Amino acid sequence: MHVAYSMVAPEGTGVFFAHFMGSMLHSPVAVIYGERLVATAIAVDGDRVAVAYEEPNGKREQVDVALSLTQGHIFEVHTTATRDVDVATSPSVALAGPSLAVAWVERRLDASASAHVIRTGRLK
Repeated sequence: MHVAYSMVAPEGTGVFFAHFMGSMLHSPVAVIYGERLVATAIAVDGDRVAVAYEEPNGKREQVDVALSLTQGHIFEVHTTATRDVDVATSPSVALAGPSLAVAWVERRLDASASAHVIRTGRLK
């Protein structure tokens, strides 16, 4: 079982990851620390773990993704999934073989309309 979540922890507010291996619960790992609680999503394929999350810092709403190649023991890659002009919330993520998909809800600044956006790519 794998879980990604946002919480106010003793060491700070952030996005965290934890997982069970057999009957052992591994200690939570910080994905990113931030100013506020945010929505998260997780996908796992073998040793690779992808966590998509609303950026917890700054004023603009965007979706970022962190990737671990080591079962979530560390997150080696952090990148922004959305464009600089997007106002994005409600992340989701899928991971299968070399394919990664990150999705979110994008809305206009005036909140007059929204759309679901999916960005796909291949991992090396």
